[in-house]
Amino acid sequence: MNQRHQLNRRNLLASAAGVAVALPVIGFPTALRAKPERMTIPNPGGALEEALKAAYFKTFTEKTGIEISGAPYADTAKIKAMVENNAVDTDVIFTDAADAAILAKQGLLEPIDFSVVDKSVLIPEAVHEHYLLADVAAYAMAWNTKSMSDDKRPKSWAEFFDPAAKPGQRSLWKYAAQTLEVAAMGAGQSRDKLYPLDLDAAFGKLDALKSSLTWWDSGAQGAQLIIDGETDVGTVWNGRLYKPRKEGAPVDYTFDHCLYVCDSIVVPKGAKNKAEAMSFIANFTNPQNQAVFCKSIPYGPVNPATFPLLDPETKAALPNAPENAKTAVFQNFDYWAENGAKIIDRFNKWLLG
Repeated sequence: MNQRHQLNRRNLLASAAGVAVALPVIGFPTALRAKPERMTIPNPGGALEEALKAAYFKTFTEKTGIEISGAPYADTAKIKAMVENNAVDTDVIFTDAADAAILAKQGLLEPIDFSVVDKSVLIPEAVHEHYLLADVAAYAMAWNTKSMSDDKRPKSWAEFFDPAAKPGQRSLWKYAAQTLEVAAMGAGQSRDKLYPLDLDAAFGKLDALKSSLTWWDSGAQGAQLIIDGETDVGTVWNGRLYKPRKEGAPVDYTFDHCLYVCDSIVVPKGAKNKAEAMSFIANFTNPQNQAVFCKSIPYGPVNPATFPLLDPETKAALPNAPENAKTAVFQNFDYWAENGAKIIDRFNKWLLG
């Protein structure tokens, strides 16, 4: 998924024009005390950082004069150490939403100032007391088009987890989060009542798939397994296959029944420029800025007023575009923050069994 996903989704649970649009009022401080000349914003880097620069860093600098620099990704351990040692040296961080939920649970984030940030313009799933979802990616079903035609590939997770009905080698992320969601849906758990996960049913589906299952550990590996035809059908993050598909690789994917996974935007507790941080987040919610982001990388916006600003080709590539969102479901990041440790332990023991 471009540079979005590292070995374990950036240490997930450690310890995705011309239309008149009403723009939100962006709350920039009118009396900045000792306004900083520069702010540094850790983020996942790569293609995502380039999209952040074009959409949010540049536009914030134009409005405030404050320069923005990117910095290497800050995982939960790094942020925890910064806060607990009173050594917070950044004001805004782009991090995985599952990491954000953990940080919020541990009391390591500032609450979002909703007197500055207009939450009413955002999709409800994006709004949390201590973090906002920053984009929408998809953990989706993909297939090798030489091995499976569109009419022969699985059309649901129930069919994906039934190799007798749809023969072929499968691939899944070798990690509990996201994989257990699709396994639970494969067992019949409905997307509108997906949490708490029916873990016994999900593990039962994984048991049934073992003989035809290949695990992947990184987004690049997951994509390559399908592109090379080592697996016929599997899961992958949509950003990892967007460019190969456009360039003619024998691969396709669907947003039907996908699991939405997201980045988030947070302010670490003790940030020295909290007012400017909240103004940066307000600038982030602007639909015109989000449109620039979506044109740069195939992740969906969290302000739905963005969609009318996009051309049909760009919109069709976004997981949460209206035409793609009918059967998708958001991952429950707070559920994983609360229950992840014990579920991951069970999953890891199952792998050894």
